[in-house]
Amino acid sequence: MNGISDHQVYGKGKRYVYIIGGEDYVSSFPLSFHDTVFVSIKVEEWNRYLSPYKAENPFRKGEFFEGEGDVLLSSIKDELIPRVENKEMDIERYLLGYSMGGLFSLYSSLVSDLWNGVGSVSGSLWFQDFDTFVSKNVPSTKKIYLSLGRKEKESRNIVLKSVEVKTKAIYDTLKEEGIESTFVLNEGGHFQDEEKRLRDAVSWLLG
Repeated sequence: MNGISDHQVYGKGKRYVYIIGGEDYVSSFPLSFHDTVFVSIKVEEWNRYLSPYKAENPFRKGEFFEGEGDVLLSSIKDELIPRVENKEMDIERYLLGYSMGGLFSLYSSLVSDLWNGVGSVSGSLWFQDFDTFVSKNVPSTKKIYLSLGRKEKESRNIVLKSVEVKTKAIYDTLKEEGIESTFVLNEGGHFQDEEKRLRDAVSWLLG
């Protein structure tokens, strides 16, 4: 499957939660969330498949994000979902991701109608012009969870420093569109308490 290097399926039920990132933790989630199937998606080339469109890369001067998010989304829709889901009615389906995975999750809600809810956990919403992209595209999903670490805006990188301002702007846009959404500020930096942050997102989305 293009963009997906591996996937694992845990649990049973009619709710399906697809997660990009946190592969080390997802196997334990069915113990806390019953009647739920968790699908851990491993993506090797983050800059290629988790970026929604081509953009400058703030980490490496002269390089660009390749913008093949639509390729990954097609793989999830056309190959992964039919492979792991039972052919039942009344299925609920969610997508959440960490870091660049969070960016991709929110993007996928703007360009597809696959999800009942999505979560961007410590999401890379500093991505070039993504706040503008969100303002011009209405999500098809019913619920959106956004979170960041309080220290993420303290990056020395001028682009990453904008993450909290841009995430807040996106949250305001979602509220104006009438989307049920929340924006949570956690203690710490980017890769901190990853498992807890993912669990909190799942808990809110499943409600």
